[in-house]
Amino acid sequence: MKTFRYRVKSEVGKITDGEMKAKSIEALRTLLKEKGYTPLDITEKKNSIRLPFLNPRVKVKDMAIFCRQFAIVLQAGVPIATALDVLRTQTVNSKLKEVLNNIYEGMQKGVSLSNSMKQQKGMFPELLINMVEAGEVSGQLEEVFERMAEAYEKENKLNSKIKASLTYPIIVAVVAASVIAVLMIFVVPNFIKILGSFNVEIPQITRILIGVSDFFVGGWPFILLGIVVLVVGTKALLKTKEGKDFFHTITLNLPVIGNLQVKIITARFTRTLSVLLGSGVLLIQSMEVVQKIIGNSIVKKKILVVIEDIKKGKGLYQPLQKTQFFPSMVTSMIKIGEESGELDASLGKCADFYDQEVETGLQQATSLIEPIIIIVMAVVVGFIILSILFPMLSIYQNIDKM
Repeated sequence: MKTFRYRVKSEVGKITDGEMKAKSIEALRTLLKEKGYTPLDITEKKNSIRLPFLNPRVKVKDMAIFCRQFAIVLQAGVPIATALDVLRTQTVNSKLKEVLNNIYEGMQKGVSLSNSMKQQKGMFPELLINMVEAGEVSGQLEEVFERMAEAYEKENKLNSKIKASLTYPIIVAVVAASVIAVLMIFVVPNFIKILGSFNVEIPQITRILIGVSDFFVGGWPFILLGIVVLVVGTKALLKTKEGKDFFHTITLNLPVIGNLQVKIITARFTRTLSVLLGSGVLLIQSMEVVQKIIGNSIVKKKILVVIEDIKKGKGLYQPLQKTQFFPSMVTSMIKIGEESGELDASLGKCADFYDQEVETGLQQATSLIEPIIIIVMAVVVGFIILSILFPMLSIYQNIDKM
């Protein structure tokens, strides 16, 4: 028995996808017809190992360009299928081009745009798929792509700021670690050899330095092994529910970084919810989409509780305030938005404000990290210099006595 993926149309015209085992494609086709479905596409499911670096996801920047181009073409009155045909020939990103080719072929067989995007497993964010589906129902697909283009452009801008802010401290840290390693592995051992040829008392501070140097020289395989175990172990831990909760709880409670995390999550939460509500997606559906794209497992749990309260008719303001996670400004703006009937606009203003807050927070965090790295490096290098200087002074004193 083989496993096949199928796409069928029901008697009322609804298109659905699924998987089923059968002896052959013809046997499955016959079975589906007997159940009252019209087979549109049947393919055998191949079991293959997909490596992340061989099957990369489409980046946020490419997604922003795709949505912007799609919006422009649709606003010009071009049909969806024709617009896809234009975009797939112009797209530079090879992975996105392949995905668009698959979507175009699916639409030629009668599959809707949102369903075609769903079939490209993991390539498109669930947010975009839900937005496209809402746009198809409301007939405002070009507006949806316009909104998503703006959202992804701001998301890409935020990501770029985060990366840019972290680049310099990381470079400084790597250089500092490299300098210390070179001193310990090459400079200090040579000094120890020279020191051994003189009959002088070795100070305690120098003995400590010699011990650390011996550990670096003789134990570097264990150091590398320890780093590998730490990285692999951390990744394995983060794949577990308990590990994620533990790590995400720590990051939220760290000084400076925790506050910055709250601002980043708040900016993304308000931006995404604003886009969804502004496109006509219901509040509960919007919250279900938002909780899936929030990267922190602790916040996800809080939002799930909020969703349950919304289902009980409590609105958004009170359940969100009860989480005690989001800043009071956000909950106050949500209350105003609910009372005025302009919740999406209020959330959009919050998102703009916290985008700026994230930028300020990143600058503050960077300004704190850089001096800490420099101070640590100065202390270590100072320790090494003093450890070398003290026995040298003893040698000079002995020479003078001679």
